[in-house]
Amino acid sequence: MKKKILLFILLLFLSNLTFAQTNIYDSIYVGGRWRTFLIHLPSGYNTSNNYPLVLAFHGGGLLGYQSIQYQSRLSQKSDTAGFIVVFPEGVKIAGNRTWNAGGCCAPATTQNIDDVGFVNSLLNNLFANRPIDTTRVYATGFSNGALLCYRLANQLTNRFAAIAPVAGDLMYYPWNPSRAIPIISFHSYQDQNIKYYGGVTVGATGTYFPPQDSMFNIISSNYNCTVLKDTLYHNVSQYDHFKYSNCSCNSVIEQYVSYDGEHSWPGGLASGGITVSSQFSATYIMWQFFQNYTISCLTTGINENIEKNNIMIYPNPFTNKINLTNITGKEHFTLINYFGQIVWTGNKIEQKDFSELTCGLYVLKVDNRTIKLMKQ
Repeated sequence: MKKKILLFILLLFLSNLTFAQTNIYDSIYVGGRWRTFLIHLPSGYNTSNNYPLVLAFHGGGLLGYQSIQYQSRLSQKSDTAGFIVVFPEGVKIAGNRTWNAGGCCAPATTQNIDDVGFVNSLLNNLFANRPIDTTRVYATGFSNGALLCYRLANQLTNRFAAIAPVAGDLMYYPWNPSRAIPIISFHSYQDQNIKYYGGVTVGATGTYFPPQDSMFNIISSNYNCTVLKDTLYHNVSQYDHFKYSNCSCNSVIEQYVSYDGEHSWPGGLASGGITVSSQFSATYIMWQFFQNYTISCLTTGINENIEKNNIMIYPNPFTNKINLTNITGKEHFTLINYFGQIVWTGNKIEQKDFSELTCGLYVLKVDNRTIKLMKQ
């Protein structure tokens, strides 16, 4: 009997230990305040591995990470697919947590909360403390959180490989990201909070949102896409699937629009009495989409810059050595990481060992010329 009791206590302890290890509520100090987030580590988490990272942003409301973790079931997907998912939280003001996505949503917007700065600092913190593949970082979000995804894609373009907004819209202008970041979006024709065909929301904010087609016309034009809103699937009792392709940087824009459901996470769990679309799983589809993209798609733009400067750099991405052709040997080199920090400066770059550098995007200045390159 005593052995059984001890075994039960041991199992209970291990169970609690496992939960503590896989769900970590943490905070960082940024912008003059403590900002909070939940980290979910996948089943079998091992610090010797490098994991993809998904940031998932909740919608505006009373709850923070709990709402999107519940409705999206991203933690469960993390366990089976093997990625780290982090649920950041908006600043709580007057009982509600919202994000400053540009044209929406109060009170984060009216108080000009620097959520872009928070996300940038959060990524720095996660990269420093978790085994993350910095070329496979993705963002998704619901409603107000989806709006923030678009703003992050616009302002922190080179930190994300792709984004997947759910029931959102573009409210931060002008749209001018530094590269054509792949986008997959999910919506419902029945959504009355952010209407597919545009209009004033029935929600508490009373905000006008532009039509989804107008938004994607702006984005696809910026991406130089030549195939516009190609219909891959159409069924009025199920959903539509559209695709914009042949874009810069081999990027694409995809839309899934359901004929059922409301302002909700398709295929997710219902909350607040809202009807959820049962036609597809946004969580499943977005992860399939994410796996197609890394930040290394920047190599298209990199090669263009190299040719323009008559300098060839190889290999790109690089691991430990940077080799260049068409140089005189008199050039001065400065290597800068994507935080804007100088990590090395000098001559004879081909003799330098860069194996200790963190993986990610770098800028190499060769006298007055600039070249982008990737460390893997």
